[in-house]
Amino acid sequence: MYLVSLVYASIKSPDWCDDDINEILTHAEAYNSQSDVTGVLCFNGETFLQCLEGSRSVINALYRKIQNDKRHDHVMLLDYKEISERSFTEWNMLYIPVSSVEDDTTLRQPDNTAFDPFRLRGASALSLCRELASHV
Repeated sequence: MYLVSLVYASIKSPDWCDDDINEILTHAEAYNSQSDVTGVLCFNGETFLQCLEGSRSVINALYRKIQNDKRHDHVMLLDYKEISERSFTEWNMLYIPVSSVEDDTTLRQPDNTAFDPFRLRGASALSLCRELASHV
């Protein structure tokens, strides 16, 4: 089995309702537990940053579902790679509302702008997920 890590960003859709985040989390926790997926989901009320870890076939299928999910717009792949070990072994789906750590300087971009995962690539996107998880 190939173990992979996938990081993406997306924006909530115009049809978003406040209950959608709870629905996403409930479904993700059940699916991820059953499918041996681990990861973290960060959401600031507008923008998602998520890292998923698991078998290549499961993560690829899950990412396709996310791309087709009507609650997500502008889904952008930030990082995808084979890994030898997981970063989020303790969580099937750790949820981090970005507002809970928003004032933390770890959320700032190099030019001191606010949380914007679309400006991140590769290792920096994964590093931000790890940093946010370390505050939990």
